[in-house]
Amino acid sequence: MRGLALAAVLLGGCDVVLGIDASVKPCGNDSFASVKPAAIGTADTFSLSWDGTPAPIDLGVYVPIPIALTPEADAMFYSAMIEPPVLQAAVRGGSTTTWNVDAIVPTGTFAGTPSAADFGPRRVLVRLRADQASVQEYEDVAGSWQPVGDAHDVDGAFAPNLTPSGLDMVYAASDAVYVAHRASMSQWFGDPVAILPGAHASPQLLDQCRELYVVDPPQVLDRYAR
Repeated sequence: MRGLALAAVLLGGCDVVLGIDASVKPCGNDSFASVKPAAIGTADTFSLSWDGTPAPIDLGVYVPIPIALTPEADAMFYSAMIEPPVLQAAVRGGSTTTWNVDAIVPTGTFAGTPSAADFGPRRVLVRLRADQASVQEYEDVAGSWQPVGDAHDVDGAFAPNLTPSGLDMVYAASDAVYVAHRASMSQWFGDPVAILPGAHASPQLLDQCRELYVVDPPQVLDRYAR
């Protein structure tokens, strides 16, 4: 059994569920540059849900990078790192520890963390090809992933992660972690703003963007909290 890429808290329940703002609105652009990070553990990659218990998941023989867990921890995207990488998905089965692989995926190579179904039809951002900047947004329509609008170029190696509301996206470029917002789901995101300088990986924002989780060199999962 291959675990989820050394992410010891992959399904880890953080206290985010206790801090959810019931009003649906985009986050701000407050910087984390002066925040001292707290090390959580060792990880190559990770994804966090609102709540849950850490558990290994068998996703086959290929290394799954990146990993994108839904806020409810009932489904996840991952890419099998073969040549070329193959986007795959798994959904939670009848028990809390059983996952069914080969779920339906949108067209593309890498997927970011989806929005929460609590805020409407689930959305997800997908990098169409590993060697291109094009990112396409999809919406879950009766179990089928349908494209929303046109593709947009976004920096970074993987797909941007959405916050649970779907109104914010966060991604890592070579020089910083960036966030961008939109006022409603009917539009694309505004200009990105750097919120953490330097080289970081797999950024995920939770708790109305007051908490930023990243993988910092060398393979340290860090939590930045304002």
